Amino acid sequence: MSRTVKLSDVAHHAGVSVPTVSRVLRGVPNVAPELKAKVEHSVTVLGYRPNRLAKSLREQRTNIIGYLTAGTVATFHNILAQGIQDAAIEQGYAVITGHGSSVEREIMYAQIFEGYQVDGLIVVPSSDTDPYLEVVSGYLPVVEVDRTIGSFSCHAVLLDNRGAIGQAVDHLVELGHRNIGLIYGDAPVSTEVERREGFLERLAVHGLPVNPAHLASDVFSEDGGVRAATHLLTQKSPPTALITTTNEMLAGAVQAIRHLGLRLPHDVSLIGMDDTRWARLMDPPLTVIAQPAYDMGYKAGQLLIKALDDSAAHPAEPRVQRLSAQLIVRSSTAPPKEASPMTS
Repeated sequence: MSRTVKLSDVAHHAGVSVPTVSRVLRGVPNVAPELKAKVEHSVTVLGYRPNRLAKSLREQRTNIIGYLTAGTVATFHNILAQGIQDAAIEQGYAVITGHGSSVEREIMYAQIFEGYQVDGLIVVPSSDTDPYLEVVSGYLPVVEVDRTIGSFSCHAVLLDNRGAIGQAVDHLVELGHRNIGLIYGDAPVSTEVERREGFLERLAVHGLPVNPAHLASDVFSEDGGVRAATHLLTQKSPPTALITTTNEMLAGAVQAIRHLGLRLPHDVSLIGMDDTRWARLMDPPLTVIAQPAYDMGYKAGQLLIKALDDSAAHPAEPRVQRLSAQLIVRSSTAPPKEASPMTS
């Protein structure tokens, strides 16, 4: 087996000092370009690999990030996780992932992360996350992503949920819809609260009255979407258009529309959340609110690593970044027909 290449070997090959090699590998900016080029060339030629264990002992870091998601296992969260992983890998960090489908599992994963001595934590919190997240954020840098419990000690990367739903309402109003229904999750998480508020605010901007009968909440699932959409579309005066706030409930709404014998967009218009492959391949293709899932994950990773790099004596003030969604108009929305989609 070949001998392990040491820092001193790189220095000798490049004709520079060991501290210079160390500064280059750590990304210190005040290194002459020609010296940096020599060191990088020697690292490549010799196949140098940093000793992570020695580095972690020296810096009292493990270079491991914990990512805990309380969201459903969906395309959005998979893409979000990819963004986190890419941001971490670029800076030499590994990511351990846990899916907390209950508060008990979230606490279990938090204990596992603590056992691995993670340097920081990225969390998609649930409505029950706040008791332990407040505690963890007291001794670890924490970044919330997608959702927030509003902790003053956590950084956050979030969607502009009000603006996202506002785009959907604007589009439907421009088409001539005045009776718009909203299907949203019944859990008290920030995304659903903000999307419902954004819906109501945008109706007010357009001078449209709020019809409580056109607001339907249920669990975050296809079945929940089926129940909510069926409830709305079988009313005596049903909405002419529906907006769903989650991708799972969008799938359920599509099933309900088909089961009721209605046609998109002739009988009812539909806008969903997330630009998934199945939404693009639907007949007709669905108009959707596309969330920048990858960018949210990537920025969350960057934000956590920036917090880790800040001086322990001068920790960074919690920062919140809001990203915008994009409304992608396809064929599931159209002007309303004069007759109601369905009468009971």
